[in-house]
Amino acid sequence: MEEPEQRIERVLEEGLKRIETPQAAHAVVTRLERLSANRTEAEAGAAGAESTAAAPQPEAAAATVVEGHAGEIQEAPSNGVAEVVAAVAEQAVAPTPAAATAASAAQAVLAPGQEVQPKARRGRRLLKEAVLRRMGPLNALDARVYLAINDAPHPGVLDSLGWIVAVLFTGGWIWVIGTLIAYLLRVPRSWQAVTRLLPSVVIATWIIEYPIKAFFRRRRPFVRIVQALVIGKKPGSWSFPSGHTGSSFASAWILSTIWPRRAAAFFSIASAVGFSRVYVGAHYPGDVASGAILGVALSETVRQVLKRLVVSR
Repeated sequence: MEEPEQRIERVLEEGLKRIETPQAAHAVVTRLERLSANRTEAEAGAAGAESTAAAPQPEAAAATVVEGHAGEIQEAPSNGVAEVVAAVAEQAVAPTPAAATAASAAQAVLAPGQEVQPKARRGRRLLKEAVLRRMGPLNALDARVYLAINDAPHPGVLDSLGWIVAVLFTGGWIWVIGTLIAYLLRVPRSWQAVTRLLPSVVIATWIIEYPIKAFFRRRRPFVRIVQALVIGKKPGSWSFPSGHTGSSFASAWILSTIWPRRAAAFFSIASAVGFSRVYVGAHYPGDVASGAILGVALSETVRQVLKRLVVSR
């Protein structure tokens, strides 16, 4: 018996096989845009949650919702494929346990480099190109850079390293720990680094991870979510901006004010963290760039406020 994730993968792959020409891909994208019109990510997620609310097993219910459109693929391929993709996107952003299942299934079929049957691979390529053609210039450039990075060979060692970086740099605490170690080793000015870094990183990270991401999630058009799903960006991880990058650039900026001669090293590490977020498929380059700018701006704001408080005392 198939698991819910496998059931969703099967329906998605069957839909991709039906996309045989650029015209068919264009028709699917046109229908997707109509299905997504005038809806935000939050509204679509709420609809996805409602469709599985009464089910004792949300993951299985999500798969059933997606399978409910499988028959439409046979009757009207373009409309049916669009309905399936939209349904998977709804489930992937719904605030339910089923979201992880839908997200993983979408990633297994639509992400760059994932193995699917030859006909499905062709359909996937045509669908991505159709989506890119309908994006605005900046969004399309962002997505094409993302695809260039994720379509390139991904050795297992680098994939593992990318996830290690993601774990280590979550919240920016590794930077604080590093400065504490420097203090224990009696590195000059290290205590000043700790006292500047800790409040700046905590406040900057909190602002990026909560009010800013929550605001953009509520307001982001659902069509952007559907486009990201087709491009292959990890569903459930497409929050703008990149929190990992924001906390790393906030830390790099503060430490560079303490040890300016080592600024290049600090920003090189922060840049590597940002690149890793694109490499593992979690963010577009634009998310990373925005996270970097916000991290520096917020950390400097906090630094200036703290400096004035100290002077006023």
